[in-house]
Amino acid sequence: MAGQMHLVEQRLQNLPWYVSEFIAHKGRKNSEETLINYCRDYELFFNWLVSESISPGPAKEVPLNVLEQLRIINIESFENFCRQQLGNAKDTVARKIAALKSLFHYLSQIAEDDNLYPYIKRNVMAKIDIVKEKHSEAKKAEHISSRILLEDEIIQFREFVAHGYGEVFKKNPRKFKAYKRNQIRDLALISLVLGSGMRVAEIVSIDIDMVDWNRSHVLVKRKGDKHDKVVFSDIALLDLLAYKEIRQEQYIPDKSEKALFLSSPTRTGKSERLSKSAAQKMVDRYADAFGKGALSIHKLRHTFATNHYKENKDIATLKRQLGHSNINTTMIYTHVFDNTLKDSVNKADK
Repeated sequence: MAGQMHLVEQRLQNLPWYVSEFIAHKGRKNSEETLINYCRDYELFFNWLVSESISPGPAKEVPLNVLEQLRIINIESFENFCRQQLGNAKDTVARKIAALKSLFHYLSQIAEDDNLYPYIKRNVMAKIDIVKEKHSEAKKAEHISSRILLEDEIIQFREFVAHGYGEVFKKNPRKFKAYKRNQIRDLALISLVLGSGMRVAEIVSIDIDMVDWNRSHVLVKRKGDKHDKVVFSDIALLDLLAYKEIRQEQYIPDKSEKALFLSSPTRTGKSERLSKSAAQKMVDRYADAFGKGALSIHKLRHTFATNHYKENKDIATLKRQLGHSNINTTMIYTHVFDNTLKDSVNKADK
C-alpha cells in the first residue's frame, strides 16, 4: 500500500487531534489500508456524535470529555444507525465497533497526558460486545465456492486475459487500445495471484529486485509487518518474465522506481507503482467480460488456496503460503470440496 498515506492524512484533517495521535501509534504495526479503514469508521462516528447533538461539533473538535461521558445506550444507538440508516450488515457493524474499542482502549490505557494520567478515565467501549454473524464452516465454504474459478475455469480465465478479452472488444477502439497497452502486465499480475495466492496489497508492494527469478519466489511484506518469501508457480514465472521483458520500454519508469507492477504512463510520460484500487478495477473488467462478475483479486486468492488444498491435501504448507497466522483460517479450504458427508449418506442409502 505504498503511496496511500496521503489518503490517511486527508481524512485526519477532519478528525480530532487524539485520533491523529492514535493513528500514528497504530501506524508502526498496521498497514496503510488498515489505517484508512480506521479513519473512515471514525469519521462516521464523530459526525454521528455531532448530528445527534451529543457534541456541538464540528467533528474535528469533539472533546475527550464527550467520549468519557458516553453511555452504553449511545453506542447502541450508533449501532442501530449503522444497521437501519446505512444498511450495514452485522459483520460491518462489528468492524466499526472493533475500531472504536481499539481507539478507546488507547485513550484509556495507553495514552498519557502531561501529568501521566490517561486521556479518558472511563471507557464505555469496554462494556460493549462485538457481535458477528455466525457462519458454519460449510456455509463459508459454500460462499467461497460460488465465487471462485473452479477446475478448467482457471485455464480459461488466463486464456481470456491473454487473448479472449481482445476478441470481445476488438470493435471497440478505446477498450481494445487500453487492453493491448496493458495486456502483458495484466496477465502477469493475474497469473501471479493464481500461482501464489498473494493478497492484493502484497502484490502491488513488490519491488522488482525482490523477485528471485531463478528460484521462483518473491520477498513480500505480510500483515503485521512480517517479511516472508512466497513461492510462485512455473506458469506465473513465464508470464512474469514476459512482462519483465517489456516493463522498461512499455512503461518508461524512472530509474528510482522499483515497483514491479506499474501504472500506464502519466501525462509526463512516466509510470508509477500500480495502486491497489487500480489492480482491483483491472480484475473487475476482465471478470465482468468473462461472465464471472463476483470475481476479485481476493477471490483469485481463494481460487489458488482451494486448488492447492484439493491437489496437495497439505494444510500446513498452505497456511504458510497464504501467510495466515492462525491455522483455523486456512482450514476453511478443506470444506470447499469436502464430499465426505455426501459420500457417507450415499453409502448408507443402498
